[in-house]
Amino acid sequence: MEEEKKKPDGRKNNGAVKGISRGQGRPRKINDKDTNRLTLAALKKVFGSEDKMWQEVAKLAKGGSSKHWDYLMNYRYGKPKEMQQIDVNTKVNIPVIDFMQPKTIDITPKPEKLDEGVNTDKNEE
Repeated sequence: MEEEKKKPDGRKNNGAVKGISRGQGRPRKINDKDTNRLTLAALKKVFGSEDKMWQEVAKLAKGGSSKHWDYLMNYRYGKPKEMQQIDVNTKVNIPVIDFMQPKTIDITPKPEKLDEGVNTDKNEE
């Protein structure tokens, strides 16, 4: 009988092979540079230059547009850091137990207070 040849299970030779690029790894920076080039070209086409674009944003911010104001300030000075208010409750209600001086518990019943006008003794009749 002839032995059947085993088929590869898909794990063998699935890594990078020298000289062959199969798209693995991080994308190149060229894609980012292309995006930057395209946006700069669009700005120049619409506004004439980057300076004129920023002047237009500043005019809109001065006109009362809060979104343009935020954009201008965030781009120039950076986003403000988010402040989180942390409320720490330092009051802890823990009962204090003193183990050094043990206190004895008095279990003798206390005499009840009697009203002066009421006689509780039934045998006196």
